[in-house]
Amino acid sequence: MNSKSYTYTSPGDIRSVAVIGTGSVGASWAALFLAHGLDVVAHDPGPDAEPRARRFIADAWPALVALGQAGTPQPPLARLRFVATAAEAARAADAVQENIPEKPELKARVLAEIDAAATPEKIILSSTGGITPSAMQASCANPERLVVLHPFNPSHLIPLVEVVGGKHTKPEVIEWAMAFARRLGKQPIRLNAEAKGHMTNRLQFALVREAVACLIEGIASAQDIDAAVRYGLGPRWTLMGSLLTLHLAGGNGGMQGILAHAGKAIEEWWTPMTQPQLTPQVQERLAMAAAEVSSGQPVEDWVHWRDEALVGLLDLQRNVERLAPHGSPNKEQETQDYGASAGR
Repeated sequence: MNSKSYTYTSPGDIRSVAVIGTGSVGASWAALFLAHGLDVVAHDPGPDAEPRARRFIADAWPALVALGQAGTPQPPLARLRFVATAAEAARAADAVQENIPEKPELKARVLAEIDAAATPEKIILSSTGGITPSAMQASCANPERLVVLHPFNPSHLIPLVEVVGGKHTKPEVIEWAMAFARRLGKQPIRLNAEAKGHMTNRLQFALVREAVACLIEGIASAQDIDAAVRYGLGPRWTLMGSLLTLHLAGGNGGMQGILAHAGKAIEEWWTPMTQPQLTPQVQERLAMAAAEVSSGQPVEDWVHWRDEALVGLLDLQRNVERLAPHGSPNKEQETQDYGASAGR
């Protein structure tokens, strides 16, 4: 590990970002960076990567305008340029956002290229949804500046990002990532420990596991399983998380009240009764379920509907959050000195 100290550019002074990999996640990041006035230097070796990214950004732009993230009616695509290699992009930009597919060997190879090309004071952010940062740091000569900034699909709209440091990540790099995310209008959460899948995917796929179990056990139809989330859990979860929901379920007794009243039952409910395996039969059943819940309509139609609907939903969430008893959560001060020496 490199023991030298480096001065990192303040998140507010970043003017350009290298986007490595421009699939749906990378293109989403590129759209958001452009919306916040940043230049984007992109690299993706895939065929037609540049025209696909430009189409994605153009399609994403109206939602960013509607949410107040973008200040121009049309995307400034002149500020997006593609280059031939990841190294060239890393050299040209002030910070790097890596969005390589979740293939450890490929990611290790590209991260090594980025790390070798980017001067040590440039932060490397990774969008990985499940690989731990410590595992990725093994590819880097300067591992202290690598940190996970994990978004959620669609990345340009969903506010949440997870910030995860590895065993070599400097504390100020984690603080830098938190501040940079807030600059982009994101709602960052800091994970205090590494885990495969980080945290939010663990929460998400616990529900997916139970949905699949209910489907294969014949408890309800695919439509009704999804309806239970859309019309029951989802609206409430837009306002509060699982722990606050449980606290309020206890009435005036709060968390202690609900645990005293129903603790044993809750323990039974959260214990998985079935651990689904993705056998060919289960995969076939899930394909049938997908056709049912989507009414057989193309994925593209649902994606457009989802993204348009999210604008109104996120506006509503933002407005009602201001009325919460504590005010808006996680509004940490953004005036800290994130450009100080990494050896501090």
